[in-house]
Amino acid sequence: MTMGDRYKEHLLPDTKTCYRYLQAGFGVIVLTFLAGLVVLAVPQLQEVYDILVMPALFVGLGLLLLGVGTHLHIMHLNVLDMREEGDGH
Repeated sequence: MTMGDRYKEHLLPDTKTCYRYLQAGFGVIVLTFLAGLVVLAVPQLQEVYDILVMPALFVGLGLLLLGVGTHLHIMHLNVLDMREEGDGH
């Protein structure tokens, strides 16, 4: 068993994981933006929005970064697999 196979089996059983992180992060950021539009229509919610906007954006950006990092990790494992296949020929 190669290093790439071991990581794919144990750490990344589903290769669509990175896309789920990206979708979740983008969704959190879009929902935060839409909540900001609601605050423009209902100014009484300004205090609540001020409290929630920063943590929501941090969570959204964190999920985006996690998705990008997971994608890069999968690409690296694919490069390792290609190198190992090339050494065998």
